Amino acid sequence: MSDISRIVRTHDGLEVILSRRTWKHIMTRHPELKSKIELVLEAISNPDEVYLDKTNARHALKRVDIVSDYLVVIYRVDRKGYIITAYFISSRRKRRRYRWFKKLIHY
Repeated sequence: MSDISRIVRTHDGLEVILSRRTWKHIMTRHPELKSKIELVLEAISNPDEVYLDKTNARHALKRVDIVSDYLVVIYRVDRKGYIITAYFISSRRKRRRYRWFKKLIHY
């Protein structure tokens, strides 16, 4: 049985995999995302902002008004693209955390 749950294209056309194992991790660590798989995939395909961290992981941010202000989905696009994790974050925490990151896009 394949570990691939879903495949989504990033805003710049790269394929990213959401594995069953990663989705299980996200639901366990962040239960507020349990029924939000489509929102997680949309954050990658149609983000409001994308940042690059020092390990070259991308942080896709999507503005939401559900639990918090933003949904953050962290993913890599090395040889194979894959999602690492996802969580909600407030605007205040976003400003503090992402002020030193390199911004790739902002719509």
